[in-house]
Amino acid sequence: MADVNLTAAFSTVPAGEADAIKRLLVETVEQIARDDASFQRAKLVFTESDERCALTAELDGVKREGVPLALDIDLLEDAQSGAGARAQLKEAIRLYFRKVQGR
Repeated sequence: MADVNLTAAFSTVPAGEADAIKRLLVETVEQIARDDASFQRAKLVFTESDERCALTAELDGVKREGVPLALDIDLLEDAQSGAGARAQLKEAIRLYFRKVQGR
C-alpha cells in the first residue's frame, strides 16, 4: 500500500465536510496506487478557498507538473456518495499524476 500524506486547508467548507473530503482524496489516491502500481509515496496538498479547490502532488519525490489540478467542490461532494462522480474524480487525479511523473 502506498504511503499517502495529505495536507489540507479549507476556508469555507465546514469541518465535517472537510474531513469527508480529506478521506475521499486519501482513499482515491490509495486506490490509484493499488491499481496502477506507479508510485509508493504521495505527498499531497489540497486547498479550498471560496469553493475553488486545487490539488498538488509529489509522487516518490517527483513533481514535474507545476500547475495544480483544479477540482470542482461539487464533484468532491458528489463523489462521496456517487460512483459516477467518484470515477470521474479518480480519472482526473490519475491523469494529473501522469503529468506529475512526466509521462
